[in-house]
Amino acid sequence: MKESVGYTVTLNLMIVFIAIIFAFLSATLIYYKSNKLTNIIVNSLEKYEGYNDLSSKEIDLNLNSIGYQAVPITCKSTVKSGKAGVGVCNLNSTLGGTGDRGYCIYECIEDNGNYYYRIRVNMLLNVPIINDVLDIPIYSNTNILFDFEDVIK
Repeated sequence: MKESVGYTVTLNLMIVFIAIIFAFLSATLIYYKSNKLTNIIVNSLEKYEGYNDLSSKEIDLNLNSIGYQAVPITCKSTVKSGKAGVGVCNLNSTLGGTGDRGYCIYECIEDNGNYYYRIRVNMLLNVPIINDVLDIPIYSNTNILFDFEDVIK
């Protein structure tokens, strides 16, 4: 009888250990995918110097090509910028950066007139038993963009 109890305890410990390892592995993969999404959005915004029709189309094309399924998220109207000289960043509601496609785009304007974008993508864990338990926002910033229209005027 002593051996059967020892085997059961050992088997339960192995199952718990394997579950923890798979949880860490899946969280790492989901975090990698979320960072990949923010990098795609940042590259498109920097390429077309802002959130406009061209960058919106490229973002949608690139996200569809990697098999991204847009899960609508709720975006705050403002978010902290995290940089000195910029208080808050406002939600860019033009062209659908409002969370309908699974990401939020905020426009941050510095004191000297330059601006940059702050992107928010949620790290979602879709498990059948525990639906959307892990919902962590991931933020990323573009490089500082210069507004050439102000200089021309």
